[in-house]
Amino acid sequence: MPKIQWNKELSVGVNEIDDQHKELIKIANLLLETVEGPPDRNMVDSAIKQLREYTVFHFNSEEALMTEVRYPERGEHHAQHRKLKNDVKQFQRDMYEQQIPEPAVVLAFLRSWLLNHILTFDRKLAQFINDQKALEMPETTVSIGKPAD
Repeated sequence: MPKIQWNKELSVGVNEIDDQHKELIKIANLLLETVEGPPDRNMVDSAIKQLREYTVFHFNSEEALMTEVRYPERGEHHAQHRKLKNDVKQFQRDMYEQQIPEPAVVLAFLRSWLLNHILTFDRKLAQFINDQKALEMPETTVSIGKPAD
């Protein structure tokens, strides 16, 4: 089954955000690999937990960045993050309550929320950040953090 592939079209043009998106896609592909392999509930549970935890880290990082740059649409973006966190929680609950889903179902879910969010909400945020940087001195940088070890 095809995986989610990082490509230039997914880049939002802010390195820290792009790096985190690459990690999210890597974890999403790990989840896909676990549901494609021999049925192993522990491995699937571990992969979905890792995806959920990194998603929370990423969203918190983006929200801190939106506050830092005074992003005017942060309320709407934050609401989208809440919805996506709830979607991932529900997906995790559904996986606990039933058999391990078909890989195609998992792929459709991951593509839907990951790619749609990146291509709409995150791209708008990045455009705002890049516009702000263009107005400032070239050496000004914005940092959204690194995950805790």
